[in-house]
Amino acid sequence: MSTIKRKIKVPKYIDLQKVVLLKSMGNIKEIAISDKHNSGATVKPISKDEYLLYSTGEVKKFENHALDRTENLRNLQKTMHCLSDLINANIYSENADFCKFITFTYRENMQDSDKLYIDFRNFNKRFKRYMEKLGYHYEYIITVEAQERGAFHLHGIFIFSKKAPFIENTVLSDMWGLGFVSIKALDKNIDNIGKYLTSYLTDLPIDNSSNIVQEFMGGDIKEISVDDNRKRIIKGARLKLLPVGMRIYRYSRGIRKPKVKSISYGEALKELSDSGFSKVNEYAIEIKDIERDFTSQYIKQTFKKNINTNKKVGDKH
Repeated sequence: MSTIKRKIKVPKYIDLQKVVLLKSMGNIKEIAISDKHNSGATVKPISKDEYLLYSTGEVKKFENHALDRTENLRNLQKTMHCLSDLINANIYSENADFCKFITFTYRENMQDSDKLYIDFRNFNKRFKRYMEKLGYHYEYIITVEAQERGAFHLHGIFIFSKKAPFIENTVLSDMWGLGFVSIKALDKNIDNIGKYLTSYLTDLPIDNSSNIVQEFMGGDIKEISVDDNRKRIIKGARLKLLPVGMRIYRYSRGIRKPKVKSISYGEALKELSDSGFSKVNEYAIEIKDIERDFTSQYIKQTFKKNINTNKKVGDKH
């Protein structure tokens, strides 16, 4: 593709009058700063086999659908960023006790994305009636995870109207009826729950028996600690296992959306400081669009609310 991105140093000085975007997501807030805006797309697909190159007006063919696959991966990455923001807008330290993380698996090798959501819709009707009898209302975010063998399963984040109840796995498994179900609490000490959960959904663990390692060896391989055990993962590799056009997540009507507003950088910093937010991360990238002879810089700063809490929610329910 004609767009090149590279990481650069964050400038020491940023004009306080510069107009930025301030995104609010519960206990996480982000400032996005861009020095320029590209006026349009570089290419436009005009059929499944051809695309228009804006800079020259040429109509070209996709080569082995490489451009199509690359664009799909880029869109999936954007989708996961949106999912992370959505999670952070609804789940944070104060309400982690209200939440459960539920995994739905299949006995069969499930590869039908349409049936996947139909099965969840049927489960949700039964689960809603069950919880209403116990005096609970909930909202949910449900998302797909791809497995190396090509099968899909579902993960659901359920946010209850009060402290989440104890629910036996057997009760949920009987209600699901299609395979194994696992239910866990959320750890309120995780700094960025949205990033943590979406990394869990997109990073692919690897071992000596993995058949897919060679395809992703060009990716970012990282070693992490899980339950005091070291394991190797390929960052974002699961996204390459998802088919083009698949809807990755859905959510109930009561789920809150992130709030975004334009504001000067100085006003944003003051608002964050007054609200008890501190900067926890920042990075800058340079973006070059070769076809349009266009270069811009993008800075993102992440802030987290200062909350004193030493209590930890375990991974058992």
